[in-house]
Amino acid sequence: MLPTLTYLQFHLVFSLPVLALLWYVAPRYEPKRQRRAVGGIAILVAIAYAYTTPWISYMIRRGAWGYADGAVVARALSIPLGEYLFFTVQTVVVALALHRIGFDPTFREGDFDRAPRAAGVLVGLAMVPVGLGLVRLDPSFLYLGGLIAWVGPVLALQWSVGGGYLARTPRLWVTATLVPAAYFWVADRIAIGMGTWYLSPELTSGITVLGLPIEEMLFFVAAGVMTINGLVLFEWVLDWNDRRGSVAGPSPSGGTERDVPGPEPPADPDPDVVDD
Repeated sequence: MLPTLTYLQFHLVFSLPVLALLWYVAPRYEPKRQRRAVGGIAILVAIAYAYTTPWISYMIRRGAWGYADGAVVARALSIPLGEYLFFTVQTVVVALALHRIGFDPTFREGDFDRAPRAAGVLVGLAMVPVGLGLVRLDPSFLYLGGLIAWVGPVLALQWSVGGGYLARTPRLWVTATLVPAAYFWVADRIAIGMGTWYLSPELTSGITVLGLPIEEMLFFVAAGVMTINGLVLFEWVLDWNDRRGSVAGPSPSGGTERDVPGPEPPADPDPDVVDD
């Protein structure tokens, strides 16, 4: 049997090497794009801590998963130090994988179409009652239902902003989500096998794929999707704003050019435009 790693040792073996490799092979953009890429990653890391900490803390206190004796050095709000480090590691790994795969954040006409935005919002909001319903249905759905309810509001918000863009780039965010998720699936399965952490059989569904609980698989997919969407939409919104500003300069008649359409384009012509 393999020796049990502490959480920090797990990072030294599995997390930090792949992080260093992706950092080394990451593309080098021109200064403006580089600043936006770094800024987007920093913002997503901050959001990951703010949004994930309460949920993870609740799940640990409920006993959905736990850690081997001696695997945890210190805790805050019931969360091990290694788990906090994982918030950063996973977000940055997914982000660097995304940039290595490459994406075009260019705004295009139709990206603010209401149909995909409305559909995404409806699906995201529907995930909340579905997830909470599973939690109430049976204790074994605590992790699964809690995960679904946790992800739903974020997806609804993201699709409400850039549903048109996300709808026309599915291959990008599916690929950029699954590639790092596959690596984390393998690392997670090894850690569970070594006993670094474990999942409660009473508070999980018991469904596994090659020994990996389905909840863990879905967690890495969900966290990856939220990260990918956040990063691409951050740069996409900035590109929309650039284009909006570039067409808003003075017109020959002294008025102002009409802006690039936004989520709620004005119904009437711009009153500042002076007719000839």
